[in-house]
Amino acid sequence: MMMTISRRWAPLLFVFLTACGGGPAKKRLVIYSPHGKELLDAYEHAFEAAHPDVDVQALDMGSQTVYDRVRTEAANPQASLWWGAPSTLFAQAARESLLVAYTPTWAAAVPADSRDAAGFWFGTYQTPEVIAYNTHLLDSAAVPR
Repeated sequence: MMMTISRRWAPLLFVFLTACGGGPAKKRLVIYSPHGKELLDAYEHAFEAAHPDVDVQALDMGSQTVYDRVRTEAANPQASLWWGAPSTLFAQAARESLLVAYTPTWAAAVPADSRDAAGFWFGTYQTPEVIAYNTHLLDSAAVPR
């Protein structure tokens, strides 16, 4: 059985079909990161505002979990970007061929000791190490140095 559409309904059908996903698909950018939901949400919204053709999907997980997941997905990578981890984990991932070399436009601004010589990872900031202690319970001589 063949159905015909009257001329008066054709424009409505066209609008309905184009509204149901007929437009161009957004590029998907999947980020694995330990930076926390609040920070990731802020970057996701800012990036999508600047690049409306991109759908950012940021997944918050610990650094070791990211490394384990990247290693597990080596044959079928799901992430576009791994953002955040100690340099030791990135160096290990580079040695295991889990990363793809890439040189960002800002690479020259990163000190040599904060990046991989072959371009597999670049540090975005350094996290200071801090020792805090209760001065009422410990004498300053007993505190680790």
